[in-house]
Amino acid sequence: MIAGRLKAWQGRVEQERKEHKLRYLFWETTRACNLRCGHCGSSCTVLGPGELATDEIKAVFESIAADFDARSIMVAVTGGEPLLRKDLFDVMGHVRGLGFQWGMVTNGMLVDNDVVEKCHGTGMNTVTVSVDGLRKAHELIRKGGSFDRTIDALLLLKGSGYFSVVQATTCVSQYNIGDLQGLYELFSRMGIDEWRLLTVTPIGRAKDDPNFRLQPSQLRSLLDFIVRKRREKGLRITFEEEGFLGTEYEGKVRDSLYFCPAGISIASILANGDIGACPNLPPKFIQGNVRHDRFSDVWEHRYQSMRDLSWKRCGLCDGCEWWEFCLGNSLHLWDLREGRPSMCHIRILAESRRKQGNFGR
Repeated sequence: MIAGRLKAWQGRVEQERKEHKLRYLFWETTRACNLRCGHCGSSCTVLGPGELATDEIKAVFESIAADFDARSIMVAVTGGEPLLRKDLFDVMGHVRGLGFQWGMVTNGMLVDNDVVEKCHGTGMNTVTVSVDGLRKAHELIRKGGSFDRTIDALLLLKGSGYFSVVQATTCVSQYNIGDLQGLYELFSRMGIDEWRLLTVTPIGRAKDDPNFRLQPSQLRSLLDFIVRKRREKGLRITFEEEGFLGTEYEGKVRDSLYFCPAGISIASILANGDIGACPNLPPKFIQGNVRHDRFSDVWEHRYQSMRDLSWKRCGLCDGCEWWEFCLGNSLHLWDLREGRPSMCHIRILAESRRKQGNFGR
C-alpha cells in the first residue's frame, strides 16, 4: 500500500518541481542571538555585517507582492533571534498590509505581554517556540537560564488566544532523547497546538559535538514514539521533513510523504540580502542578492540545482533502490565535499535492524 502511495506522491512532487510555485518564504531577520545554542546550524551570536535596513527589506517585500500573489505566500520570520531586531513589528506590519501571512520562530527569551500584543497587532498567524528538552537538557543545550522563560513564552502565546497555531519544536539528540514522554505530557497540559520533532543536522556548531547525532537505535526509538503518539487523541505531533524514511515509517510520522521543497516551493531572504532556499543551506546554493537582483527574476530563472537533483546521483546514492523517492535526501543533509548525504535515514534504520538482530542471536 505504501509503495503505491510513494509512486503517486512521486508524480505529484515532479509536478511541484515543474511549477515551482512559491508558497513559503523565510526571512532571516538577523544573525544576532541572545543565546548560544550548542546545535545552532547558523552559529548565530552577534549582529552580522551588512544586514538589510528597514527600507531595504520593505522594498523587497513590496516587489514580491507586485510579482506574486502575496496572499498565497507564508512568510516565516527566523534568525538569530527575530525579536532582537528593533524594527521587526514595523516591517511585519507592512508585510501583513501587503497581503502576506506570517509566523515566527523564537527562543522565547524576549516574549512578554507587550510582544504578544505587537505580534497580534501586526497580524501574526503562527508562532514556534524552541524547547530542547526538560529543564536539565534544555539548559545544557541552550544555556542562559532559558527553560522557565521559554515555557512562560509558550503559555503567554497560547493563553492570548490570538494565534491559529502555537507550536513547540524540539531538536532531538542524545542529550534529550529520554525527555520525549515528559515533554509530551508537559505540552499536553499546556494545551499547545502542535509539537514538531526533528533531528539535528551536523552543520554549524552541531558538527563539533557527536552527541547531537542520534544513534541508530535512538532514531528508531524517536520514530516509534511519534508513530504511537500520532495514534492518540490530543497533542498533534509530527516529524519534520528532514529525510526519506522508507516504507517502514513513511506515511506514519507526518501528514505527507517525504519531499524536500527547497527551491521548489520554499525560498529565503537571508540577513545580508542573499536569496536562497532553507536558511541552513551552504553558500553554494545562494542564487542571488536582493540588493542587485529582483527576487522574482531569481525565483523564475535560477534554482536549477535544486529543481533537478540528478547531480546527486553519485557515490552511495548511485544505484540505490530508493533513489527515485529519496533523491539523495534533503539538501541541507548533503555533504558537498564528500558527495554524499551526511545522514542517510534508510542506512541508519537498516543498521539499527541489524544490531537488533545480532542482539537477538
